[in-house]
Amino acid sequence: MTFGFASAGLSDPKDFVRNASKAVKAGLAENAAIRALTLDAAMIAGVGDRLGSIEKGKAANLVVTDGDLFDEKTKITRVFVDGRPVALDAAPAPSGRGRGRGGVQ
Repeated sequence: MTFGFASAGLSDPKDFVRNASKAVKAGLAENAAIRALTLDAAMIAGVGDRLGSIEKGKAANLVVTDGDLFDEKTKITRVFVDGRPVALDAAPAPSGRGRGRGGVQ
């Protein structure tokens, strides 16, 4: 079954990865959660040909962290939007669980 995590309806964007982390703690495999945050979510939204994975011809939207995506101590180290670095003080960073580790949008 293909499924994706979505941020629609969240009152606090910080809950996006935090909620995925709860699914991992409840038994969802980490690789399935990462795919639901990236490629599967993009495919469901109809933009899998442009987003969701690191491939030639796709937008390079990346969040790089210093640790595991689902570890609450992980910190964002770099952000790229369309392949261009974004200053971390200019990009709102989610707090709490997970903050990116190579996640692709």
